[in-house]
Amino acid sequence: MTSQMVDIHTPGLKWWLTHLETEFHSTDSVDRYIDVLKRRSIRNPTPAAVGTAQLCLRLIGSHKFTTIGNLVEYVLNIEAKLSTARPKEMSIRNMVRRVLGIIREEAENNGQLAMFNAAMEASEAREEAPKTPSSASRPTILTSHASFAGTNQAAMTSLFNIFNVHSPQVLSTATTPLHSGVNTPVQHLPPGTSPHITKDIKPAVMQDIRELVDELESSDSAIAEFGPQLLPRNEIVMTYGLPPLIHKLLLKAAHKKDHDFTVVVVEGSPNIMKQTHAAFMNMGSLSDEDEEAEEQTAARKSLQDRGVQMILIPDSNIYNFIPRVNKVLLAANYVLADGSVVTTSGALNLARAAKAYSKPVVVLAGSHTLCPVTTYNPENFVEYGPPPTISSDDDDLLSMADFPNPLQDFIKPDFVTMFVTNNGINPKETINRTTLDLYHMTEPDLV
Repeated sequence: MTSQMVDIHTPGLKWWLTHLETEFHSTDSVDRYIDVLKRRSIRNPTPAAVGTAQLCLRLIGSHKFTTIGNLVEYVLNIEAKLSTARPKEMSIRNMVRRVLGIIREEAENNGQLAMFNAAMEASEAREEAPKTPSSASRPTILTSHASFAGTNQAAMTSLFNIFNVHSPQVLSTATTPLHSGVNTPVQHLPPGTSPHITKDIKPAVMQDIRELVDELESSDSAIAEFGPQLLPRNEIVMTYGLPPLIHKLLLKAAHKKDHDFTVVVVEGSPNIMKQTHAAFMNMGSLSDEDEEAEEQTAARKSLQDRGVQMILIPDSNIYNFIPRVNKVLLAANYVLADGSVVTTSGALNLARAAKAYSKPVVVLAGSHTLCPVTTYNPENFVEYGPPPTISSDDDDLLSMADFPNPLQDFIKPDFVTMFVTNNGINPKETINRTTLDLYHMTEPDLV
């Protein structure tokens, strides 16, 4: 009996991209991606956004459609399935919305905007119609809306309202009356206009999605370019942990000659403490998702090698150091349209300290993390992980106690000063308009 060595690879973003290149199937790949998302093999905003955008690119390229309505319905069904798999990983739904925005833009460029609006209205009508046994099996967009927020939430703004913008002037004029998807009159196609596609927009749509993928891949580098501008010479900044995005921005700022500054790093909660220590010592990321971390680490100098003074402190020392710093840097998981931030658990304590001492809080966020939603219930956006391991001789006491372990903090816009995205620096007062323009929306969804 011979033994055979079998290599076991944990599915991650690199595995998923290889699968799309070599084994893509329009049906099986969607099911496999849903399984990967449910197992959290692909997690965090950027990997989930890249994986979703690449999947949409392959699906639209392989899908044969004869009408705008057929294409729109196909994309909406994809959005419903994927967002149900991971409701709180909002970059998945954000990417599908960006794809819908691309389709709308290309339809408008080719004189087919009325067809697109009619397709969106038809989708809304099917959503509002009473369900029949034949339609109950098909995932509707309302299902994805409800799952996006959590449980038992009110229905959100219709998707027809999201894209029912007749001209760019509507977005830029604050006094323009906004129309809801329910009250908007039915938009019939112009006389003599065929509902079938008069010009093939697939090549243009696929090219725009490729540009979206390129934007995702270069997002962190584009944000890092603002490093020298954000960190003047001899400044002292404080960060919560040392996530890759902040680390890259600090390295870019330190790259400038005679550009000395000091970084105070809060080691963070037990969920990120090991990653913080590894980044502080320039040992790369301990996350399995960043499979190129070791190569990047070997090719760069550490912040200390570049003359940056680094100080590592526990969370309990935040209030001792905060009076001496000039600003606080935070990396966002997601940014809501009203300026609220979903970020690493424990960062709220640092934001509160910064506000108490009137220190500016600068949030770094890629455009794929900007979410066109607002909420009255922040708990919907907080995900909980497994409880920490606690040793005790009193097992009976432990069995009667709960140990919640939130993985994120929800920071209200009152604690934030400005946002830095790959598209520029935005004061918190303008992040709402920036987000809505990105998705061609007139108002955010309420979840």
